[in-house]
Amino acid sequence: MPDARVIDVHVHVGLLGDRWPEWGRFSEWYRQQITFKIFLLYAHLQPDQVCDTVLRETTVRIISTCGLDKVVCLALDPVYAEDGTMQKSASHLWVANEYILELQKETSKVLFGASVHPYDTNFEDRVKRYVDQGAVLVKWVPSGQQINLAHEKVRKAMKFLATAKHGKPLPLLLHIGPEYAVPTSDLRTTSNDFLTWSWWERTANWFRFGKRWDTPDVDGIKDNLIAALEAGAIIILAHCGLPYFGAGLFAAFEHSDFKSVREYTLNYPPRDNGSGCYADVSAFCTPIRMKYFNDVRSIPAASLIFGSDFPTPIFELYTTKEERKADFDAVMKGHVERIIVPEDNLLDVNHRQLREAFPGHSLFTNFWKVLQG
Repeated sequence: MPDARVIDVHVHVGLLGDRWPEWGRFSEWYRQQITFKIFLLYAHLQPDQVCDTVLRETTVRIISTCGLDKVVCLALDPVYAEDGTMQKSASHLWVANEYILELQKETSKVLFGASVHPYDTNFEDRVKRYVDQGAVLVKWVPSGQQINLAHEKVRKAMKFLATAKHGKPLPLLLHIGPEYAVPTSDLRTTSNDFLTWSWWERTANWFRFGKRWDTPDVDGIKDNLIAALEAGAIIILAHCGLPYFGAGLFAAFEHSDFKSVREYTLNYPPRDNGSGCYADVSAFCTPIRMKYFNDVRSIPAASLIFGSDFPTPIFELYTTKEERKADFDAVMKGHVERIIVPEDNLLDVNHRQLREAFPGHSLFTNFWKVLQG
């Protein structure tokens, strides 16, 4: 068996749609949001420079020059209505599967992370086609793609994924917990990423009045996830379901699904063929999520998966004396952004920081092991 490979399982890419509108699009509204501008900042891009050509060249450069063995670039299907009708106009951003295949032609480090909406009437045929084209997983963001995880079509889709890779499971990378990077065009679906719903959330939701979120069908979601896992699916629950901004006393003000995610990983550990429930550590290198590192270590080592959520902000939580001096010198010269945005390749920074946080941990090669199953 070859040496284990380090694979970043969670890398986002995208296009404005000015040159290759068939491969993806950011809506005009999304381009004006602070979230998009922060992503550009961390990619070292100026807003007035951004176009499809620059985004594609920057993506290829960052991936091809990083020290990782492979990265999974993620497509993102548009919104689909329950009747199976595609609704691109309801999507603030989407990324075609074909764009990921194009990126593969430019750098061998790209692995194909497909996205196929479970409401699509051609779900199974599309998944089969992408498997034949090398897809290593399927990505869903339930809020942004307006997917109800308790829906019967979701149950059917997840069970299909249990054998979609020529009889073997094709992993599902499923966003769980608060979502800020891929906003929904329908505020009611903001809660589609949640596995739980507390009395506090029910109360807070009442005060949203005309902007209330849908109440998740917690039992239906659980039934669907268990049915898929017992059928032999591989489900990776992104971000361990953790809050992004809330920790300590403020944790009560932001949704957390960590306890549920941990329970799923304990109840459905990896089998010989890789099937089971996992959690990824993407978007973890922030001062707030750092406070949860000890909690995350309580998840079985074999069930944690390495990822970055690039271009989500990454902070240098652990620095050497030399790095601190370089940062200080840069600030003294007027480059204040240096203390916020790392200068190095962000994929490498994320890897280096997590290596410091989880030394000797198997999470960095666990997805490679999944692919061998």
